[in-house]
Amino acid sequence: MSDVYNNILLDMKRLKGVKRIALAGRDGYLIGDHATEGSETLTLMSANMLQAAETVTTTLEKVNPNRIIVDYQGGKLITTSVGSKALISVMTEKDASIDPIIKELDKTAGKIKEIL
Repeated sequence: MSDVYNNILLDMKRLKGVKRIALAGRDGYLIGDHATEGSETLTLMSANMLQAAETVTTTLEKVNPNRIIVDYQGGKLITTSVGSKALISVMTEKDASIDPIIKELDKTAGKIKEIL
């Protein structure tokens, strides 16, 4: 089963500007084998940020966020929910255009959500 996830993530990894991508359960622990050094730290912290963003938006606005984006000096960290079971985190290159990355991330999340 993890080969299916890895193939989907590999397509996303090939996208221009994507430095790192990881799939994890909502608890932040990795799913699949497409992990590199630091992937577990990436997903554990992303799970915490996503949960915090969901708490704020559902409490104040009664909706879940589409994604969270952290803008840092080396690029961007984008995390999106894959339903109630998983999340995908992507780290981009510093000058990456994020619109095509977000579009592909949403498609990738949809594919994985169908499998889960």
